[in-house]
Amino acid sequence: MTDHRALAAGAALFTVSAVYAAQSHAWLPAVGLVHGAGLLAARARRERAAQRCARALAQRAELAARPSPEPPFAPSLFQEVSRGWTELNAACCLHAWLSRGGEHDPAHCRGTAPAT
Repeated sequence: MTDHRALAAGAALFTVSAVYAAQSHAWLPAVGLVHGAGLLAARARRERAAQRCARALAQRAELAARPSPEPPFAPSLFQEVSRGWTELNAACCLHAWLSRGGEHDPAHCRGTAPAT
């Protein structure tokens, strides 16, 4: 791929040359130089877009080659949380669950069975 900066510099040089040709009333070379400057500018724009696309594809390939990061929560943590909620829902009251069956809250205890 051609460097887009070199193409843009060539377009600028053609534009300056076209201005000098127009000042000396050489209209045919001036029109040709303006046309050439436009072609070089369009090519520079396409080259710049192609370079950006190639850079983006290279970054995507690099990211795809990296190993995926660990999930924020390990599967064992999900199992522990699920087990904890099951135990909490099975307890007769919150105090019984917190004290592992040592205490009961008579105001909020929904069952008469002793906590386990």
